[in-house]
Amino acid sequence: MNSKRNYFILLIIGVFFSAYAVFCLNLYNKRQNEDTHIIVDFSSEKQRPVNTSLESTCKPRRKVGFLKMHKCASSTLQNIFLRYAYINDLNAILPLKRWNYVGSPELFSLKLVEETPWHNLGYDIMAVHTRWNHSAVKEALGGGDPAFVTMIREPTQLFESLYGYFKFYKFLGNITLPEFLDKLEDTKFKRKMKYWRIQNNRYGRNQMLFDLGFPVKDFDNEIKVKQFVEETAINFDFVMITEKMEESIVLLKHLLCWEYKDLVFLKLNARHDSTKIKLSARQEKLLKNWLKADSLLYSKFRKIFDEKVEKFGYEKMEEEKRKLSSTIDQIVQRCLSGEKSLTNLLIKKVR
Repeated sequence: MNSKRNYFILLIIGVFFSAYAVFCLNLYNKRQNEDTHIIVDFSSEKQRPVNTSLESTCKPRRKVGFLKMHKCASSTLQNIFLRYAYINDLNAILPLKRWNYVGSPELFSLKLVEETPWHNLGYDIMAVHTRWNHSAVKEALGGGDPAFVTMIREPTQLFESLYGYFKFYKFLGNITLPEFLDKLEDTKFKRKMKYWRIQNNRYGRNQMLFDLGFPVKDFDNEIKVKQFVEETAINFDFVMITEKMEESIVLLKHLLCWEYKDLVFLKLNARHDSTKIKLSARQEKLLKNWLKADSLLYSKFRKIFDEKVEKFGYEKMEEEKRKLSSTIDQIVQRCLSGEKSLTNLLIKKVR
């Protein structure tokens, strides 16, 4: 019951942030017209004209299939995509009876959304938790050259986050993560944890591959894992990296041909560093070996990501990151309207 309540609260918070961001963007657009496209550089308190228009050869992509991975900064990306759908009057796939989920542990299928009131109108945006089924998501989005994207995270950091967020310790005799990893050295315990998952088999080992739809029974079949990773590389146009958030947003902008005002973000559902568990080198190695399937996935797409950044150009990337930061700063400053911090403003709005 608490888990359902927490998900409902998170969904409400997500909707609030989306609505509030839409308000800020509308205010931003209005003042942009008034200011003849002058963007404020708050670091130097000087104004400079900026060309905010996209190249004429670039046409914004209106259909996006985003796999919302667990604990991979996915709420931040979800906010971006749902906000874009709202502003541009697009149809999004949304859960009606499953909190923040459409599928999982079962794979996504059209039957899960056929009762949606706008089902017959078709869908443009997929940005909720599901267990990925590429052919079904592609069918749901229809034609129009949809872009398929997701975001992944270094596996040991991801599992550490999952362990606390979903209270894995309650299902393991109230042991800490380091204690759990020490027990993994025991062959019998490790065998017992081979297919370990909690809450209707939704969360557990190799979470990213699970979210992608890979069979749990094949987690230790390295050949099948590698084959699946290669298929994923074919199915997805872009796999972002949580540890490289700004670079990911820049590359996403150019993939989708959107503007930076469409991609403004605030970190959502993020923990303070003080709450994160420090692991020893030995414990990290144990965990990485236990999460070998996810590690293979991450290694593959981290390499692809780094190659994309290199091809994009390091100097150009830094310039684009500055543009993104400037756009975020301006929108935040204008939304504050005299408040000392965005947190204070959000608290007032919630109250």
